[in-house]
Amino acid sequence: MNQLVSELKNVEKSYLNKDILQIEELTIYENQKIGIVGRNGEGKSTLLKLILGKIKPDFGEVKTHIDFKYYAQMNDEVYPDFSKIDAEYLSRLNVPEHDASFFSGGEQTRLRLAEYFSTYHFGLLMDEPTTHLDQEGIQLLVDQLKYYYGTLVVVSHDRYFLDEVVETIWEVGDGTVRVYNGNYTEYQTQKEQERVEQENAYAQFVKEKSRLEQAAKEKQAQADKMSQVSAKQKNRSVKPDRLSSSKQKDSVQKAAHKSAKAMEKRVEQLGEVEQVQDERVIQFPTPKTLEIHNDFPIMGQDITLKRGDNVLFDKLSFQFPLGKRFGIVGTNGSGKSTLLQYILDEGEGVTLSKKVVFSVYKQMAYQLDSDKSMIDYLMEDTEFTQPVVRSVLNNLGFSQQVVSKKAVRDLSGGEATRLVIAKLFTDPSNVLILDEPTNFIDIQTIEALENLMKSYNGTILFTSHDQYFMKNVAEQIWEIKNGKLELKEERVGVDL
Repeated sequence: MNQLVSELKNVEKSYLNKDILQIEELTIYENQKIGIVGRNGEGKSTLLKLILGKIKPDFGEVKTHIDFKYYAQMNDEVYPDFSKIDAEYLSRLNVPEHDASFFSGGEQTRLRLAEYFSTYHFGLLMDEPTTHLDQEGIQLLVDQLKYYYGTLVVVSHDRYFLDEVVETIWEVGDGTVRVYNGNYTEYQTQKEQERVEQENAYAQFVKEKSRLEQAAKEKQAQADKMSQVSAKQKNRSVKPDRLSSSKQKDSVQKAAHKSAKAMEKRVEQLGEVEQVQDERVIQFPTPKTLEIHNDFPIMGQDITLKRGDNVLFDKLSFQFPLGKRFGIVGTNGSGKSTLLQYILDEGEGVTLSKKVVFSVYKQMAYQLDSDKSMIDYLMEDTEFTQPVVRSVLNNLGFSQQVVSKKAVRDLSGGEATRLVIAKLFTDPSNVLILDEPTNFIDIQTIEALENLMKSYNGTILFTSHDQYFMKNVAEQIWEIKNGKLELKEERVGVDL
């Protein structure tokens, strides 16, 4: 049996009087590979830091018996000394040889990972290690961790990565940690089974509650009828031989009242079963003013783009048909973001339909300063009805009470990001541009974003290194390679 390397018992941790984690017992064993999932702000990073000993619990005990090496999600440190990094990892992770101060986000991540793996440790704690990595970089990381001999605990929103690397899922939510055996796909299967069981339990609860309420109603009606008969008899002169019969009827009447009360009590004692909330497919109506009749609303002809002395595209041409979802992939630095911005700017060689109206998502730290509620904030600019806007917010995990009451300026970082996504879909547009929208958002929000994109009636151009996201959403996948934009894959069956 593998050795116990870390355990948490009766642990409680809170920030600003808000309970973040309440863990009765949680254990990690030697050579386990654990993936942590959950909504932003639920305590995933806090859990890693508790295991590491970087922060202390308010109550309870955390015992860690091995030396874990920590990979933080954000890194503000100076660039490491190349001479202290194992050259094998620099080569394996394809770290460029030029000045690190000019590295892209993905190249910086590769450099950090090369340094991280240069020294062997018995345990690794990693917080979102795939951030900024392209598909090639993610695969390199997957290959490194699949054959790592040691204990791994990793927070990640990349479903492909979790499928390939981990064998246990910890789901963090509502202050608790639930443990599921298997990778992410197996975790999803178990969650679906739980949902089916919950639906069955709710259906049984409703049926039993209805049966008891109906039976109590009938017994009460029977008792009321007996009461009316007894009242009439009392107003008559009752003969002695009928007295015993009257008393017997009174007893039956009391028994009926008692039976009705007992059934009402059983209804009250039924354990309340929560109804499963299904996500409804949103129907986005297209305003007449935003209808496009051009079969190719976005076209490019003989476009040449450079970054410094580096030629990104040489005489690039393209045509994007109306109403489809186009995913653009490519390695870090290949020019994906540059191309999207060039289209938005309608640069030389780009031809846009006169009716094109863009709505754009760029990943950034959103600071929203408004005392309006979320619903009022979104209704300012939208052409949709309030029920449609509320449906968008509901699909992104906001309750109807919160969207009407909570001020925009009081939203957390994760909530603000979800609100920005909601605004992307509710502002008037017929073309969406999304540049790496899955960076820094949790899996639940990624899945909600997938559904919204598949419900959208217009044309969508987006980039992403998330393979699950790309395959779930894109109808056509285009790849930037050697300065060319080529159709890599055409997919069917990705509609809702």
